[in-house]
Amino acid sequence: MAALPTYLVPVTQLLFFIVLAIVWLVGFIRRRNFGFLLLALATFAEGALSVARQTIVNAYLFQSTNLSATQRAQTIELIAMGVLGVYIVLWIIAILGALLIVFQRPKVAPAHPPVS
Repeated sequence: MAALPTYLVPVTQLLFFIVLAIVWLVGFIRRRNFGFLLLALATFAEGALSVARQTIVNAYLFQSTNLSATQRAQTIELIAMGVLGVYIVLWIIAILGALLIVFQRPKVAPAHPPVS
């Protein structure tokens, strides 16, 4: 149970990212812009990744008592580098989604026939 308090920040972050993902998903449904969908998926994945990262780190810190300090440090470094690589991909997806939203062409309003 010593690992339980370490989950407070990642779970709070996940809840915040779920709310953000829902907002982006509503934007996608209303605007039909693929950028909103990319942002919704990226924000949800970032929140879920933070909880998964904390779970893996806690497994090595609290449950693996037979590992030396050097092995733990190397394993946590490997986890951190892997998660960083995934975060970079998610940031690129979020940037692409934001660019798609910003540079979306406005829909042309139908021309009204002249009133005679």
